[in-house]
Amino acid sequence: MEVHGQWLSFADLAEMLEQQSSRDALSSDFILNQLHALIRAPFGILEDYCKAYDKAGLTLCLWQKMQTTSWFQFTRIVRNAISHNFHFMYRPADRLPIAWNGITLSREMEGQPITYELWHKKGYELFLEMKAFAEALPEAPKAGAK
Repeated sequence: MEVHGQWLSFADLAEMLEQQSSRDALSSDFILNQLHALIRAPFGILEDYCKAYDKAGLTLCLWQKMQTTSWFQFTRIVRNAISHNFHFMYRPADRLPIAWNGITLSREMEGQPITYELWHKKGYELFLEMKAFAEALPEAPKAGAK
């Protein structure tokens, strides 16, 4: 398999997996990649969809509705952390601490990495909340439809 422009045989990968530090790094990278796919991308898609729907002048205020969900502010901060090398970077306007589903984000976490222990199951649960919100959204009108 090719990794960072180098070819590794599966024997080399197996050797890496046998070493605890390499195994931990590989599993951590895998989890962080999954967080990107489960949190950052869907959050951005939902944000774009809601803003575009509202900009089209349709009757619902979807962006405002998304901002009032129980998970929005928490997810926005996590999305930003995923976007900043998986480290928490807060804005002065962030109202912390903020909690969701038993996890609390606080000012003390500024600059700290998202950890595997924190996100083993919670990242997928957060994705499911965004998915439920998305499934309840109205469909965008087809182009040219009135």
